Amino acid sequence: MPIGSPNAGYKTFNTGDVLTAAQVQYHLQNQTIMTFATAAARDAALTAPIRQEGMFAYLADTDSVTFYNGTAWEVFGDQTLATLTSPKEVNTTAAGPATGTVNLDVVTSSILIYTSDATADWTLNVRGNSTTTLDSIMATGEQISVVFETPIGATAYEPTAFTVDGSAPASIKWLGGSTPIGNINSTDVYVYTIRKTGAATFTVLASQNKFA
Repeated sequence: MPIGSPNAGYKTFNTGDVLTAAQVQYHLQNQTIMTFATAAARDAALTAPIRQEGMFAYLADTDSVTFYNGTAWEVFGDQTLATLTSPKEVNTTAAGPATGTVNLDVVTSSILIYTSDATADWTLNVRGNSTTTLDSIMATGEQISVVFETPIGATAYEPTAFTVDGSAPASIKWLGGSTPIGNINSTDVYVYTIRKTGAATFTVLASQNKFA
C-alpha cells in the first residue's frame, strides 16, 4: 500500500459484518480497476483529493490501463521508447562439451556457455525449451539475439548447422559474407539474431568472434 494513502490494502470480511463507508471506499471502490470512456472523464471524476496513489483506471477509447503514481497518471506496462539503465542478462553455464545437437533454451536464458573443449562439430538448435517452440513465443516482426560460447582445443571444431525448433531457417547470413571456421586453442563465441518473418519462418544474422 502506498505510504500516506488511505487505501486500505486487503481485508477479510466475515458473514454478518456491517461495512462502514470507509471500508467500502478504501477497501473496495478505490482498489478496483475503474472504467472510463476517456482520460478526460477519468480526470473529471477522480479529482484531488479523491484520487490516491495506487489507483487504477481503464480507458475505453485507447484500450489502456492507467495507474496514479501519486503525481500523475501513467499507462501501465507502457515501455515505448523506455530507457534501460544497465540491464542484466541471465546466462546458462554448462560443462558441455559441444557435440551433436546443442539446444539453447531461450525460456531459461539467451546465453549458453560451455566450459569444456568441443569434441566434435555441432548443430546449434534454438528453441523455447524441450516442450515449447520458439515459434510459439514470438510474433511475426519480432527478433531475439542469442549467444553460444565454447572453448576449442587443438582441433578446430565448428557448427555445421543452425536450426530453430529443429528446422533450418529460411536464410542465414554471416558477418563478412562467408561461414566461419573454428579456431584452435581459443574460445569461439557465436551470436545469432533471429527474426520471425512468418509462421515458423525465420531469417538469421550470425557472427563468430575469437577470444584467445
